[in-house]
Amino acid sequence: MQGVFVLVLVGLTSIAGAVFVMRRLAWPATALATGALAALELLGAGLVCFLVNLGLGVAVILLVRALSPSPVSVYVLNDVALLALSLVQGLVFQGWRQATRDPRHAISRSRSSSSSSG
Repeated sequence: MQGVFVLVLVGLTSIAGAVFVMRRLAWPATALATGALAALELLGAGLVCFLVNLGLGVAVILLVRALSPSPVSVYVLNDVALLALSLVQGLVFQGWRQATRDPRHAISRSRSSSSSSG
């Protein structure tokens, strides 16, 4: 029941927010799909980072278990901070990726490559 309440709450605030910005701020409804796709890209990057961090963490724990007499639990990775930091990591990498596509950064890239070669 708690999960349904949270979904309904977020759904209602999303609808109310969309109606507000379309009427008051005159944002086009067609741009909503672009925003949703951008959000999915950011979440996907965060999920990839989370899976890499989780896999590496398990590998390190298994290596420590094999080489050390002291027990190390996999539950060390059962922390919401790992998920939150992985999402931030994904946001940073996705932002970096977007910045390299931005033509405004092409000048700074060409300057840095020419200055490093000379």
